[in-house]
Amino acid sequence: MNLSILGCGNWGSVFGIMQHMNGHTVKIWEYDKERAERVCATRDNSPFLTLHPIPKQIVVDSTLERVLEDADVIIFAIPSQVLHTVVERLLHSRSNARYYVSLTKGIDIQTLKRPSEIIGLVPDAHDRVYVLSGPSIANEIMRGEPTATVLVGPDAGGAKILQHELATDNFRIYQGDDVVGVELCAAIKNVIAIGCGISKGLGFGNNAKGALITRGIVEMQRLGAVYGAKPKTFWGLAGLGDLVTTSFSEESRNHRFGAMIGRGKTTEEAAREMIMVAEGVPTSRAINVLAEKKRI
Repeated sequence: MNLSILGCGNWGSVFGIMQHMNGHTVKIWEYDKERAERVCATRDNSPFLTLHPIPKQIVVDSTLERVLEDADVIIFAIPSQVLHTVVERLLHSRSNARYYVSLTKGIDIQTLKRPSEIIGLVPDAHDRVYVLSGPSIANEIMRGEPTATVLVGPDAGGAKILQHELATDNFRIYQGDDVVGVELCAAIKNVIAIGCGISKGLGFGNNAKGALITRGIVEMQRLGAVYGAKPKTFWGLAGLGDLVTTSFSEESRNHRFGAMIGRGKTTEEAAREMIMVAEGVPTSRAINVLAEKKRI
């Protein structure tokens, strides 16, 4: 299949390399022209991806139309707070893609929409948007470590095709049936992971983390229930699986961000030290608004 990945950060690059090795034709869109040209020339995507060059067979381009050309699947690996700006560009681009897949985890602070709702604004995409989520630390995937994820979407047949095409020997994909629940889990777990990082930065041990995770998943369920999510989702890969992984992993950007806060840095100082976006920061504000709207 022809895969067009929008986003040349850590996750977009790793997913693209994995799918290239899986036999697919991959193009990656990088919004910054100079950076796209540098990656093309050197195949080095530092600082987002070190030690692993991007294969020469993968096209990296800053021209969106060229990346979208002939795409069977358009994959979104874009931070949640800029997703809407990219989708606005897609409103004026033509594509014959059969599927749209979101790897984005977060809630848009401006509209309070989930990623699939924003992507669904693209003409002809509203009934073809799928979400791939779960415990998926990109660098572990790049090292070939076993990973299990969940794929949800509007059609079981389409999900089965994507499951077959995107899974690898080390990257297992299970089918689910709860788009709302999976996306809420993906967003809220980042907020709790920041809390776990703060706990570590303050010098607390695993008892405190265990309490934060356990009570955190209860809060995830409460919010999910009023928005129509299924309870079982919160105990699956997208919920408990991703929450535990993100809350404990030293490679989790949200955990690292929280640890810096716990050690006394301001949010501005921590953000400046982060190479990649900590999605939990803006998402925490969006989740707070969603909770207040439902008086939770």
